Amino acid sequence: MLPWVEKYRPKSIKEMALPTAKVSGHNVDLAEDLKKFVRDFFKVMRKVNEENKQIRAHNRTVPEKEQKDELEIPPDKAAVLLEGPPGIGKTSIVYALANDLSMEVIETNASDTRTRDALERKLKETTKSRGIMDFIVQTKEKLILIDEVDGIYGNNDRGAVPTIINLIQKTQFPIIMCSNEYKQSLSSLYNKIRKFEVHPLSNTEVIKIAKNILRKEGIKSMHEDDLELIAEKNRGDLRGVINDLQGINQGMDKGDIELLGSLRRDSTEEIFALIRELFQNVATLREARELTDKSDVDYNFLYKWVSENLPTFIKQNENIANAYENLSLADQIFGRIRKNMYWSLLPYFYDLFAGGVVIPGKEPKTQGFRRVVFPRFSASGRSLSIAEKSLVEKIQEKYDVSQTEIIQDFLPFLRIICESSRKQLKIMSDWLELDAKEKKVVKKN
Repeated sequence: MLPWVEKYRPKSIKEMALPTAKVSGHNVDLAEDLKKFVRDFFKVMRKVNEENKQIRAHNRTVPEKEQKDELEIPPDKAAVLLEGPPGIGKTSIVYALANDLSMEVIETNASDTRTRDALERKLKETTKSRGIMDFIVQTKEKLILIDEVDGIYGNNDRGAVPTIINLIQKTQFPIIMCSNEYKQSLSSLYNKIRKFEVHPLSNTEVIKIAKNILRKEGIKSMHEDDLELIAEKNRGDLRGVINDLQGINQGMDKGDIELLGSLRRDSTEEIFALIRELFQNVATLREARELTDKSDVDYNFLYKWVSENLPTFIKQNENIANAYENLSLADQIFGRIRKNMYWSLLPYFYDLFAGGVVIPGKEPKTQGFRRVVFPRFSASGRSLSIAEKSLVEKIQEKYDVSQTEIIQDFLPFLRIICESSRKQLKIMSDWLELDAKEKKVVKKN
């Protein structure tokens, strides 16, 4: 099933409710400025390439000491940066812009490439050369999107920013970078390119988009108050709003729907404060227990808040891995609690998802304001059918993974394997000893 964020991703800038944007504190027309940037890039690039062609011809006829250096495109003409909170439409703007200009987007995520060498390998061919098909047939011009630039700078990222700047100067295609927040460590990059500060849409605009999606889906059961609540909790994160809408209307279990309806400003503000207190001030397991004991929030829902906001407060890779490991263990324990009514295990569930997550190793506590976001509702949060539960249990007999991991990661991979041939389905079925109903779950699209 196609996620709504993809299904309703705008195909053109004209279809978008564009967020406001500023450059150096002054309001700008984001769509027109980006179009002008792309068009101006190709004008400058053609001029640079033509002059370099003449320089190379000159260098072939003179001694080495008389040779000239080839020109490079100025960084501010080659790249721009869109900076703003996640989910507000930065990536959608880039893809819509590319469609309007008949361009092909080449996307990479900088935070997935943690070192200078890896980043250079990933970007070098894209930024410098054209593919062989470009010389055989007329193909679209490329627009390079480097997402999450603010995620590259850590202990192992020394040299990554100079690498990006160097590649920008040698690129043959315009580059648009995206980041979620300002980082002092990226100041050398900010000083060389134009930075657009992109702001979230207003709740009014978000609700208007939500209503349009619900109308296209033929859904009439959601009230204005529900949409206002969802928009308020996501605080400008349009992607989060759309994910919540799909989750609510395609399988969120009844308890979550009732809980959503019961949350209002006063209670959510209390949760925001609790999450910040957990991640920024709690230093011991005892403090974590005392804090969660004070909370009136449903324990399963509080787990979702902690899970959703973990990446905002924990940054070091080892600590992130440990935190998610404890979340996985907590999920397994909660599964046993629900299945066998082992309520005596509930304190261990609390300890793992609260204290076990928010008390990292040697990582210093984050200081200052950190944005707390409302947990996403998704189809993976719905109640499982009898066949699905049985399949999950059989997979867990083979692998020590949580129910959440199975539904979100393992099962989709299993379906891909089984869809390749009947033979693969039979092999998988025999291995897991699946019955007819469980096979249908694996084959379901």
